[in-house]
Amino acid sequence: MVIVNRSCGSNEELSKAYYEAGIPEVIDKKNKGKSILNYQPWWFPNFSSKRTSARANFKRFDSVQHFSDHHYVLKGNASKQHSRTWAKKIQADWKILEKDLPACESRMDLMRAVIVGAEGTPYHDGLFFFDIHFPDTYPSVPPMVHYHSGGLTINPNLYNSGHVCLSLLGTWYGNTRENWLPQESTMLQLLVSIQGLILNRKPYYNEPFVGWTKWTPLGEPFSKGYSENVFILSLRTMVYIMRKPPNHFEEFVRSHYFVRASDIVKAANAYIDGAPVGSIVKGTSQGGSMKFRTEVAVFMKTVVDEFVKLGVKELQDKLKPPPVIHTNTSSGPVPGHLAMIQEPDIASSLKMSLIKGIARFKLIST
Repeated sequence: MVIVNRSCGSNEELSKAYYEAGIPEVIDKKNKGKSILNYQPWWFPNFSSKRTSARANFKRFDSVQHFSDHHYVLKGNASKQHSRTWAKKIQADWKILEKDLPACESRMDLMRAVIVGAEGTPYHDGLFFFDIHFPDTYPSVPPMVHYHSGGLTINPNLYNSGHVCLSLLGTWYGNTRENWLPQESTMLQLLVSIQGLILNRKPYYNEPFVGWTKWTPLGEPFSKGYSENVFILSLRTMVYIMRKPPNHFEEFVRSHYFVRASDIVKAANAYIDGAPVGSIVKGTSQGGSMKFRTEVAVFMKTVVDEFVKLGVKELQDKLKPPPVIHTNTSSGPVPGHLAMIQEPDIASSLKMSLIKGIARFKLIST
């Protein structure tokens, strides 16, 4: 079991993994310019309540004996003999992820990781689970990775089937340095790549062949709309995980959302007020669409209901209602969930304009 939240491993190892994954290192200006890759978030130290203490004391890396719900449980078995190279590489990965681990386990070929969505992304505060299998030919080939999707597609690289599309896994094309290198690549690098390259701030640009729109007027409206949809899917993923946490992570899931519930509601309220997704800044010209603001308000009721089941109190009254649109009609203000159908879909309009432009270009070319 592995927990990844930008604080797993030593500073030196994380810096190397982030560098190899192409992810810029984060610098804390208040700490004399030192890297904060290995700093624990404010909510991770010891707490007074049993639940938050359990969250704080949950091991970053641990071994278990029962793995019946693992996606790859039927691949291989405990009695199968593996090469020394295979075992040595996995043990080396273990040591990078956490020191002083047991030297031998009954199913070394299986691993489960949870990645905590980073602040400033539409995935913030979410928990994203991955099942990992080390095939017989590892490390000559990369490990196999399956995402616990709950049937949702929250990123172009994470399919609703659980397939993970990443050059480091050999499931997407990339240059030599982006591919799996048997003598150099590690599990830490892989997990950091998933967090930094997939669960990132603007996942729209992970879509194939759309990177060029970043430098055009089309890019940001597309990206904004995509991120808004991703956040709604991230909320749905929260509910899915709270209702059906993977084995051995039950208390971690409960404790994580028990601690983060209030801040998740605060962020949702900011979005309902018009803040752009991934930000808590109000009143910007790039604020959320009415459709997004309304969907957040509506679905957060379900999320808060799950928080209440965890023992979080007095959240229902803190959640803001759907926004109201003031119209020029005599009927007065219109609730957002009714008015949003009147709002033009800018992204769809731009997309249609792009399609028409391409079709026109083809017509002229022929």
